[in-house]
Amino acid sequence: MTATLTDITPGTDVKVTITKTPTNAAAEKTLVRILHKDPAVAAEQKRLQKSRRKNEKLTVRGGRLRIWEHRQVKIASASATAGTTGSLKATADVLRDLASVARFVEVTPA
Repeated sequence: MTATLTDITPGTDVKVTITKTPTNAAAEKTLVRILHKDPAVAAEQKRLQKSRRKNEKLTVRGGRLRIWEHRQVKIASASATAGTTGSLKATADVLRDLASVARFVEVTPA
């Protein structure tokens, strides 16, 4: 990492770059969760959510009043591959998550 996580104060903007592909599933999920806080990725997720809701199919099941919902699977618009970058606000939970995956990322002030 260029800047240590202790140098970054909560509330500042940071740029996160994935330098190495994660070796375990937990680290990959953490990195995707962090990258989803990037405003551009969050806007894309919001757009995809509207699309999924629009295409949701409701059917009556068993002749009763209970509605059965056929929902589409969520598609992640951020991936935890080497070279992926994201700019986001460094909050306390983001800094804690970045510390757990510090060996896979490079954090610089934005």
